[in-house]
Amino acid sequence: MNARWRLGGLRALWLVVVAVLAIWLATSRWTAMTGLVGDLRPLPLALLIGASCLLLVPNAAFWTLALRSMGQRPRYATVLNVSARALLTRYVPGGIWYAAGRGTLLRKHGIPMAASATAGGLELALGAPMAVVVGMVLLAVAGELAAWLAVVAAIALLVVLTVGGSIIGRLMARWARRKGTEAPSILPSAALLRLAAVLVVYWLAIGTLFWAYLEVVGPTALQWGHTVGAFGVSWGIGFFTLFAPQGIGVFEGALVTVLDWGADAVLLVAGFRAVLLARDLLLTAVAEVLARRGGSRV
Repeated sequence: MNARWRLGGLRALWLVVVAVLAIWLATSRWTAMTGLVGDLRPLPLALLIGASCLLLVPNAAFWTLALRSMGQRPRYATVLNVSARALLTRYVPGGIWYAAGRGTLLRKHGIPMAASATAGGLELALGAPMAVVVGMVLLAVAGELAAWLAVVAAIALLVVLTVGGSIIGRLMARWARRKGTEAPSILPSAALLRLAAVLVVYWLAIGTLFWAYLEVVGPTALQWGHTVGAFGVSWGIGFFTLFAPQGIGVFEGALVTVLDWGADAVLLVAGFRAVLLARDLLLTAVAEVLARRGGSRV
């Protein structure tokens, strides 16, 4: 409990530091930052928000495959609707509430909480490592990283997925016991590889969306592979930084460092979170309307 309180205090302190830095950047470098978005056009930005809604497709596919690997039979449409309805729980401090929100909604459709806990645990356990590995491979292809580093990272992850399924299963079982839920099923290696493939698609999709965002709001054209690779590595670093909720501040700082940009670009990068927030609000509203009309029935 003391460790949890210390982590909570550290997160609160970090958010204060981030807010102070953001205010300082906005006040001291306002002219430089507004110059970065001087050519911003509303229509492409609106299209970008619309395209960001498609990110929920592989996200819901991950959960659907994970649950079916554990013997559950959820409809993909149900998981998609539930995933959209729970999106705003991503902004609750703690990092587990999006999975918990989906689990609570899926329980009404006959999916036990133990299965949802395992799916959420797998998403947390595999998501960030996959982001880093995908990013490293793209950076290596773009000539921005030594190829052997990307190869070693990819092989290490592949070994974990093929021979470490039982280890991941035990970790998920321990996590479930701490939460007071039933022991989850242990997924076979083939199922883990399928889930990893979905995550590759997801990280390429969200990285491409970020690249498109910079093309819309940024002042210069950027190389796709370099940008998407830097995004994956930086997002993963932000995830592993436990004191930064959703990697806020850490992701932005890491990305401008990897891309060798100046501090003026930090708020430009941070603006991508506003695109995702607009997406979350839009999808939540649509999903709630569909749910009330009975569109999410199993």
